[in-house]
Amino acid sequence: MSTLSPARPLTNFNLILTQVRDAGLMRKRPSFYIIRLAAISIIAIALWVAAGFIASAVNSSQWWIIAGFALAGLLGVMSAQYGFIAHEASHRQVFTNNKANDWLGLILANLFAGLSYGFWLKKHNKHHQRPNQIGEDPDIAIRVLSFTTESKESKKGLERWASDRQGYLFPFLLLFTGFDLLLDSVAGMKRKDRTLKIRLLEFSLMVIRQTAPYIVMGLMFGWLWAIALWFFMMMTFGFFMGAAFAPNHKGMPLVEKNSKLDFFERQVLTSRNIRGSWLKDNLMGGLNYQVEHHLFPSMARPNLRKAHVIVSEFCRKNEITLVEMNLFSSYLAIMKHLNKVGLSNNADPFNCPMVAELRPRS
Repeated sequence: MSTLSPARPLTNFNLILTQVRDAGLMRKRPSFYIIRLAAISIIAIALWVAAGFIASAVNSSQWWIIAGFALAGLLGVMSAQYGFIAHEASHRQVFTNNKANDWLGLILANLFAGLSYGFWLKKHNKHHQRPNQIGEDPDIAIRVLSFTTESKESKKGLERWASDRQGYLFPFLLLFTGFDLLLDSVAGMKRKDRTLKIRLLEFSLMVIRQTAPYIVMGLMFGWLWAIALWFFMMMTFGFFMGAAFAPNHKGMPLVEKNSKLDFFERQVLTSRNIRGSWLKDNLMGGLNYQVEHHLFPSMARPNLRKAHVIVSEFCRKNEITLVEMNLFSSYLAIMKHLNKVGLSNNADPFNCPMVAELRPRS
């Protein structure tokens, strides 16, 4: 006679996932992304047309240069918007077909944002598996930032100098996020885990994306000014991307390398939500709902706000800490944490009320 094995107990994640599925929030919303891509593209084309008109019609050098920098800055913002959708495609949020998501992500990331989709996919998936875990999460292994004293002490030269002052320098360093991602993207071209054909395609699209704006701006404003405008575009793009991604985990509890956490604890306790609004939802690419995004990475952006209501209520009933604050407060928290590590040789990044729950369990 066969015996039935006892049913496995439901985890917090199983329970919350059931609620979210029952609410229909795991369904794809491709129309949202198609409309959004069309709107972003129309705005980008309008910017180029307006800049061309101003460059040819305005004789005042002052207004001419202002128009050039306004164009470069807004194009940086538009590139970040393309990048956000590429990020969502990498999570299979757009289409039900994985190949369609990958092709959309590759085109948007490489041709419209100027970064390697393959590099991003590998790096970001690793982050989602082990957010804020020392030695595992690539997002806390950054060249000029240190999230532990051990990381700071291992740095030398300019990187060490910046780490010692990292809290104060943080807003300035965000301006160089785009260049850092570009360097990593180029380095990622050497990886052998993607076919040579795909690597050549990625590299070609990146070259087109990085050179075409410079050539057009050179024809409009002159080649020397085009260099300054290209750098300003990259700085705006990097600042916008960094400012959207940084509040999500930076300054939140770090997980020790050998800690054993279940999926729900890991994602909720290491993530920070930013109080949303229509404007933040659009400008931050839905990343202000970071807890929900980490719990349900394949959830379409329009459904995150509704899922937030369910997750918040679940955490409240089960006395689970869910951190949510306004955007400005999140930056202050990040800078305070970075200064704590950077300015003190004895700073303990684990000195946080929530981190007791993240210690290795016997």
